[in-house]
Amino acid sequence: MIRERLIDFFNTCGVTSKEMEHLTGIDREKWNSVRARRRRVNEEDIEGFAEAFPQFAYWLTTGKTLPESGQISPHDERVRGDNDLGHGEASG
Repeated sequence: MIRERLIDFFNTCGVTSKEMEHLTGIDREKWNSVRARRRRVNEEDIEGFAEAFPQFAYWLTTGKTLPESGQISPHDERVRGDNDLGHGEASG
């Protein structure tokens, strides 16, 4: 399910694998493989994602949100009209 949520993140936020490589230090081909469902998500991917997008960390690992704590989903971010993803900063 984490891989599906990552794919959902890519589709909802329009972040490219190249951008993810820049933000996480993880090779873009690894992100491409996750997106294409050819590779499972690993600990390094989760840690890199959570560091780049801390506001989505809880959602990525559980599928749930805690808006009162700044833990939202990409869909919540989009609904709020906040298209600045706040790389490295919790939204809210």
